[in-house]
Amino acid sequence: MEQAAPAQELWGLINTHTIARCIHVLAEAGVADAVGDEPRSVAELATDSGLNADALGRMLRLVSSQGVFASGPRGYVHTPTSALLRSDHPQSLRSFARMIGMPSIWQGFTDLEHAARTGRPATDSAGHFAYFANHPNEASLFNQAMAGKSAAVVPAIVDAYEFRRFRTVADIGGGRGHLLQAILERAPAAAGILFDLPHVIADSSKVGSDRLRLMSGDFFKDPLPASAAYVLMEVLHDWADDKAAAILTALRRAAPADARVLIVEALVSESPGPHFGKLLDIIMLAVTGGRERTASEYERLLASTGFRLERVVPTPSQYSIVEASIA
Repeated sequence: MEQAAPAQELWGLINTHTIARCIHVLAEAGVADAVGDEPRSVAELATDSGLNADALGRMLRLVSSQGVFASGPRGYVHTPTSALLRSDHPQSLRSFARMIGMPSIWQGFTDLEHAARTGRPATDSAGHFAYFANHPNEASLFNQAMAGKSAAVVPAIVDAYEFRRFRTVADIGGGRGHLLQAILERAPAAAGILFDLPHVIADSSKVGSDRLRLMSGDFFKDPLPASAAYVLMEVLHDWADDKAAAILTALRRAAPADARVLIVEALVSESPGPHFGKLLDIIMLAVTGGRERTASEYERLLASTGFRLERVVPTPSQYSIVEASIA
């Protein structure tokens, strides 16, 4: 296969945001739901989605060139990729695409130069969470996005680690409890504690049960529960090292002597070449002020807060489990 000339390759990279923004808009308008199981014409899709037919046709032409939808003689049909934008797909990424396209989130990429010059985004994690506390619709979409994004990887996480060894598992910053519920299904003798901010717990009230206790609080201010195991999935990556250390220090105060801390993150590869963690790291730089970390960086962070890295458990996904004990 003939490779693109360097100028063409660079031009394509410079403009990849165009494809991303089209996907955000199509997801927001529910175009994938309008396609359904049968081919649909652009005119039909425009009527169902409320978009301009000419603009929609041009956007579909672009994204279908990347495998998102496919054009046929009777109109547009789904591909395995575009099907993930359907609301009813079991691993739907529609909410995630909508969330990335929200003005409050997308602005971080517009303001990336600010982060590049200062090392901090214009609005960090604390700012976003304060915003969500006062904007319930956006907060609900954010929680849906986190649950949807994790749907494909949660089975890989629970398959990779033996959770049945613990009597209690506390999911710190666990959102709607999607990971904790999967853990409790795999460990029927265990009880769970879902800890998150009050507006998140209010949005997650339906998951509470005799085995799953809901606990609201702020891990920077409020005591954390005692538990045999603590799970933090994509929590520490939201924060710079000083704040991540504060979270771990709060865990250290609450944890029994034999507790285990299980950090689920996309570790950054220390080898050159493309890697999911390297992309996610810049998203964190732009949007939250956090960062992805290498295994050695986690080892140092844990040691500075009274923990010892025991092992890194790979999973059949882009995420790993960093297991730590009290030093």
